[in-house]
Amino acid sequence: MRLAITLILGTFLTSCIALPALDLRSQDSPTSLTTAPEAEGEPLRIWIPYVGQGDGTLFQLPYGKTLLIDAGPPAAGKNALLPLLRKLGISRIDALVITHYDLDHLGGVPSLLAGEDGAMGTGDDIAVSLAYDRGGVPWDNSPGYGDYLAALEQGETSRHTLAAGDALDLDPGVKIHCVAANGAVGDETKILGQIDLSVPAYAGKENGASVALLFEYANFRYLTAGDLTGGGMTDGFITPDVETLVGKLVGQVDVMHVNHHGSLSSSNENFVKATKPKAVFIQAGKDNPYNHPASAVVERWQAVGGKIYSTKGEMAFSLESKGNSFEIKAVQESH
Repeated sequence: MRLAITLILGTFLTSCIALPALDLRSQDSPTSLTTAPEAEGEPLRIWIPYVGQGDGTLFQLPYGKTLLIDAGPPAAGKNALLPLLRKLGISRIDALVITHYDLDHLGGVPSLLAGEDGAMGTGDDIAVSLAYDRGGVPWDNSPGYGDYLAALEQGETSRHTLAAGDALDLDPGVKIHCVAANGAVGDETKILGQIDLSVPAYAGKENGASVALLFEYANFRYLTAGDLTGGGMTDGFITPDVETLVGKLVGQVDVMHVNHHGSLSSSNENFVKATKPKAVFIQAGKDNPYNHPASAVVERWQAVGGKIYSTKGEMAFSLESKGNSFEIKAVQESH
């Protein structure tokens, strides 16, 4: 790590569910290391709710802006994200980032924006100031793509394309870098590599096109990358290995939001060893048909010291950091 940190681990409730022969609760004995002074002002807060089989993460930035990355499957907008926003007193999202066009990542946008009554323009809408995605059109079949675009139009939300090397200027204290998009990987000055997603033998091209974002708040580093692929097999076909390039660019992070719900198509050994997080979030649905997260993937992250926090037991998590140390708490959601 660039700077030693203190990791304060929240305690799982006794109802947390474990996969067969694989404990998804965080390991005991929290790590305690010397820290530098914390940043001034409000902390960075990250909320990882249970959205079922999908991804959706809310960020409350230190200077008051809000950022939502993905919105889960269709029902998650109203049933998971909307209650979280109401609980936090949030009626406007400053920026929405959709990592790619799969239904379990953008499907919840319409029901979230429409509010509790399911109709736009009736006073209970969730407003979104700016929406960001990878541009273009879906590589694979995406039944929710048209509804996503329609919801942005109805909500009068301005839509923008993210490319590798871009930065989201939302908070003066938090740097948000787009390190990958559409198979291109790079920093603010150069593109390190470009994966040709049109190769016929590739599976999961939409996943391989995912947007990857690196958050830096003082010495705290957090990486999230949608369903970004790492060369693993899907339906007998290899996926494009974008992860290895991202790992080389980003290096070690403190917390990882694991790609593709812990699928074997992602979290390759190069990527895991390069990023080597202290804590790992995996969003996956209870009894999901894909058996996410895969046991081999969980063990791979644990082997480099990553403490696992999975939503598969219908758990929700919060993370708080003032730039050096961070605290993770787990809570049971009611359904």
